Amino acid sequence: MDTIKEFKKVGTHSGRFHADEVMATAILKQVFEIKLTRTRDPEILEKQDLIYDIGNGEFDHHQLEKEYRDNGTPYAACGLIWRKFGRQAILSKHPEVSENEIESIFRYVDAVLIEGIDAADNGIRTTENIIPTMCISAIIGGYNPTWDSPESVDAAFSDAVGFAEDILENLIDQKVSTLKARTFVIQAYNNRKRPELLILDNSYPWERTLKEIDINKEVLFVIYPKEEGFYIQTVREYGEVRRDRKSLPRQWAGKREEELCNIIGIKDAVFCHSSRFIAKAGSFESILKMADIAISMPETEIENRRADRSVFDILKLILKNKLVIKIRRNR
Repeated sequence: MDTIKEFKKVGTHSGRFHADEVMATAILKQVFEIKLTRTRDPEILEKQDLIYDIGNGEFDHHQLEKEYRDNGTPYAACGLIWRKFGRQAILSKHPEVSENEIESIFRYVDAVLIEGIDAADNGIRTTENIIPTMCISAIIGGYNPTWDSPESVDAAFSDAVGFAEDILENLIDQKVSTLKARTFVIQAYNNRKRPELLILDNSYPWERTLKEIDINKEVLFVIYPKEEGFYIQTVREYGEVRRDRKSLPRQWAGKREEELCNIIGIKDAVFCHSSRFIAKAGSFESILKMADIAISMPETEIENRRADRSVFDILKLILKNKLVIKIRRNR
């Protein structure tokens, strides 16, 4: 039975909107039944139960004395609302989670979603990517009507809040799912017959849990069922250089179906990715054979992992070297 939400009259500023107050509204909608007023009239704002991103109150951040996280990132209205109501927002959708899990979800959402919105709204650049990537703040800001659009700003704001709600709810759901899967991943880890192979009975999110429990980095490959078949996936290390603990055999790279079946000696191979991090077979017996081969096959290529760079890493290195050369020439 759904819990009846408390009713709140809430207010934020009118005019062009940003991800800050949009996401703040989405958070409040998880906790309260709200009636939203967008205005800059102080007399109207004073009549609201809660106002944010305007008015110099508890949930505004335009004062000279800003509030900061422990890591130095300033709060915006979104972060201030999340700090106050985030735990309630989590519980409203997932009342089954424990207090420790609530804190874990709360910190995770703040770190991967809320803090970036706060930073952008406070004028802090959050990325230095060579390849431009639209961030959540830019995407939400894009909901503002263009100069030649007949759409009202309030209608566009409502659409943006709906989008923000989907983002927030999906993120919370994903983290809750990961926490629920943790028990199953740990059980499979403790029960594995080969140190190099983790076999799961479902397509659980396993990466984060495995990283925490596999201290000696024994597991090389993970098997799990999905989409009427079974997958084998490499375990990836994330550091200065991203790499797999061990790649799938080079002979499999980019091969599919009959060609891959002939190489492996099975009848139901489906594919192996050209980057050799994932492959699929139709049966559990076949995927086990693929795991046996992948584990036992020696690495034939030269182990120069620093050459295993992404395009992004290479571009950074090139630009860095160009900058050094330019500085030397100017001396």
